[in-house]
Amino acid sequence: MAIGHRGSVRKRTLVLFVLILLVYVALAGRLAYVQVLKKPELEGWSKKIRFRKNTLYATRGCIYDRDKRVLALSIDAVSVYACRRELRNIPQTAARLAQMLHADRAAIERKLQNGTSSTIWLAKKVHPLIGYEISRGYRTTVRRKIKGGYKDVVVRERLPGIGVQRDSKRVYPACTMAAQVLGFVSADKRYNEGLERVQDELLTGADGLETTELDARRRDIPQSLRVVSRPVNGKDIVLTIDSTVQQIAEEALGKMAQTYHPRSACAIVLDPKTGEVLALANYPFFDPNSTTRTDPGLWRNRAVADLYEPGSTLKVVTVAAALNEGIGPHEIVTRCSRREKIKGGRITCTVHYPFTNGHGPVDMYKIIQYSCNIGAAHLAMRMGAEKLYGYEKAFGLLDRPDAGFGGEAVGYMLPAEDWRLIKLANVGFGQGINVSALQMAAVYGAIANGGVYVEPKVVREVWNSDGTVIQRFRHGTSRRVVSSEAAAELTKMLMVCAEEGTGKPAQIPGRTVAGKTGSAQISKPKGGYESGAFVASFMGFAPARNPRLVIAVVVNRPQGSHWGATVAAPVFREIGENALANMRVPLDAPLTPKPSPKPTAKPGNSKGLV
Repeated sequence: MAIGHRGSVRKRTLVLFVLILLVYVALAGRLAYVQVLKKPELEGWSKKIRFRKNTLYATRGCIYDRDKRVLALSIDAVSVYACRRELRNIPQTAARLAQMLHADRAAIERKLQNGTSSTIWLAKKVHPLIGYEISRGYRTTVRRKIKGGYKDVVVRERLPGIGVQRDSKRVYPACTMAAQVLGFVSADKRYNEGLERVQDELLTGADGLETTELDARRRDIPQSLRVVSRPVNGKDIVLTIDSTVQQIAEEALGKMAQTYHPRSACAIVLDPKTGEVLALANYPFFDPNSTTRTDPGLWRNRAVADLYEPGSTLKVVTVAAALNEGIGPHEIVTRCSRREKIKGGRITCTVHYPFTNGHGPVDMYKIIQYSCNIGAAHLAMRMGAEKLYGYEKAFGLLDRPDAGFGGEAVGYMLPAEDWRLIKLANVGFGQGINVSALQMAAVYGAIANGGVYVEPKVVREVWNSDGTVIQRFRHGTSRRVVSSEAAAELTKMLMVCAEEGTGKPAQIPGRTVAGKTGSAQISKPKGGYESGAFVASFMGFAPARNPRLVIAVVVNRPQGSHWGATVAAPVFREIGENALANMRVPLDAPLTPKPSPKPTAKPGNSKGLV
């Protein structure tokens, strides 16, 4: 019996030993699996929970005007988020956050309740002090036992699941000034406009990276901080814009808009010698600091992106071409009888007192002074389609400007071989060709610069973040389009226009002015013209004898009057008078110019352009 019991114990012991051995083999196999086969995966997982990678954000470069005044800069900000897995007591958390963020409690609670992603963004780009308060926790009062009784103590308790991330915010100190030029950076940094978009690669820079080791409560261990790569801040950009001249231009447009209520308007101020854009103003204005509350249509830089038929302001190209081709400035071109039929259509002149039946015999001076369509048409027909087309192209009207604004439109008209006679005549006085205001400003810049076309430019310098200049743009590319003699003769004609012709309202006391009015009907996309819809414009330069500024004013669909002389010329005068005074340019004319009566058109067909 004892022997049988002893054998049974041995068997059970052997079975137990085998079982224990199998357990140890299984544990050894599992250990080998974990330590060898799963080692890379588990090490990666441990690093994820043990270390945290923090982005070191690069500072976006600043944008300055020509005098180094700040137009756009980035300031410190924070963004507040919620980690969905760690949230506790959502209604109470929402109430606490609403108090700290000065936001709507119900809106925050809806975000916390309905959020589907692991990270829920609650506020973007708020003041750093708000983020500091949230990271410290909300203030609450607790009762604590002390010697002799209890005492209410103010403590701070952190909100579970709520975090703060360092961020930056783009700020435009001048608010609406040059808004369409500068553009903006959206809150999520994925949508830019204007120069912020065009120069984004230079402005952005490169973010850096640091790692920190975490404790058991996932808090950073300060001694473990290690920088992997340092951030490289974005480049700073210096523009050719003069903030003072820009403000003058915008104020002048704003005053005009109060009277004539246009759909849109723009004013451009150039240095004719260098092509530098000193001001480019668009109306209506908008504030790039609050783009979410503005109509996206206001963001468009219409001065460079919108095309229009320039009307009579384009007659300077026709006259400049004729002068350059050797036609005498005082040679009688034709006799204007107000209306004239030619093959394929009819040309009409809008006449003012004292002309009742047309302008009579006209030379180039009269074509410019009284804005004679028939005279300009005959000049065009005399030169022919191929030559006129060549001059339009030489003046930059059929190419895309490379001024640096972005979104710059290309002028358009049919090739010369497709022109009928009526088309040739129309182009001669500014119809049948579509251009931008910037292109027209450059045309007048070429006349002011003695016949040398200089491509407009808006970027002057590029700096490193330490202030060293890495790139400098002296001026745009240049080319001669007409002779200096032709440009000088045309300048005299434009001076007569401003002194005695349709441009009288543009006269500036103490300054010589050269310029031309325009009043063009707006064409329909499928042909023809809109009834009662006009673009009023005035373009010129001052002082006429030694040009310092070229000023182009274009007003789209003004109400109450559509004449360039009444709507656009006073804007030219105000910009020129104040800008030249600010630049301390000496006076070069009497302080009492001739009176400027408002032009009165003779009743009748108003398709002519003035």
